[in-house]
Amino acid sequence: MFQTVTDVDFDQLETAVPAFATLNLIPLTFSITQGILWGFILHVTLHLVVGRGRELSRAVVARAVVSVALLVLEHTS
Repeated sequence: MFQTVTDVDFDQLETAVPAFATLNLIPLTFSITQGILWGFILHVTLHLVVGRGRELSRAVVARAVVSVALLVLEHTS
């Protein structure tokens, strides 16, 4: 399962931080869902921050928006 971690480009922060956060949040929160949702959100956020937002597809951005909505719904209920 962890063999694909070696394929992550850790030289680019907008790629490395979401991968690192996902890998760490899954065991820390005891929730695969939480880790993946935060990974989606961080991926889109960091690409926008570093100015690479045009490289993101609409599907990736939509996934991040849905992730935020799911986290908000879970927190409010």
